[in-house]
Amino acid sequence: MSYRKIFWGVILVMIGILFILKNVGLIYFDWLTMWRLWPLVLILWGVSLIPVKDYIKLILSVVAIALSVFLVNRYDKTGYYDFGWHNRNHRFEREWKGDWSENSDGQELSQAFDSTINRVSLSLEAAAGEFKLSDSVPSDKMITLNKKGNIGNYSMTATNDSSHLQINLNIEDSNVKFNNKGMRVLLGLNKNPVWDFDFDIGAASLKFDLSSYKVGDLSIDGGASSIDIKLGDLNDVTKVTINAGASSIDLSLPESCGAEIRTETVLTSRNFSGFKKVGDGLFRTDNFGTSTHKIMIEIDAGVSSVDISRY
Repeated sequence: MSYRKIFWGVILVMIGILFILKNVGLIYFDWLTMWRLWPLVLILWGVSLIPVKDYIKLILSVVAIALSVFLVNRYDKTGYYDFGWHNRNHRFEREWKGDWSENSDGQELSQAFDSTINRVSLSLEAAAGEFKLSDSVPSDKMITLNKKGNIGNYSMTATNDSSHLQINLNIEDSNVKFNNKGMRVLLGLNKNPVWDFDFDIGAASLKFDLSSYKVGDLSIDGGASSIDIKLGDLNDVTKVTINAGASSIDLSLPESCGAEIRTETVLTSRNFSGFKKVGDGLFRTDNFGTSTHKIMIEIDAGVSSVDISRY
């Protein structure tokens, strides 16, 4: 039996086991973590070129994978690779580790609050890094951005059209340095207007608790990303559209809302807690027809993990 067939069989079995352990809440992992372990591809490629017997190549491959996972969990100071082995809650809270007070580039941006604005559209370019939502924002601000890291700075542009405000946050020229510490962004949003979001998060980690905000439309385009969002019931209708490649998607919805999921997935692990299948790729909660607050979700995902739960 060839090494190549055995190797890919072992890889698929290991990925399947990781998905099972994540779904039952024993560990936490996401595709973003696995994406950052890409140097393993070079190691395994090198192993395949060593002129030894196939069973020795297989042993070396397994050892390389196990050793890599152990080392990044033991010595990583950024928190990027944490699998959360000792946390049994599958909604694992990853801490922002590391010293960001020195030797890192900081940036602060803001847009003033305008009481005549009742709807805000936010377009965010988040190619890489970690993005979280602040617990509070000054009452005289519509939005605040606090960035740490030395990849690149953001530009903020705003267009006011009567009662509607369009805000664009775009990353400027990025820098790759030997002492690169990545990027972490903390956003603050005013809770008065209705918010529409358009997020482009290629290989980023996005964790937003939007349960206390009025959310109209939420559009996410993700590649190898980690998406963790909690929605509320403060708007009559919330529409969510997610297009993802190899991503980890976690959505938390209030039980007070009727919810519908339309999904097209390929090699995807799905867990739709509290939903019933009513058609091909169509799932609904029992209170979808009677609830005055509705959340409509469309998901188009490739090799991803999708977990939608109710609270």
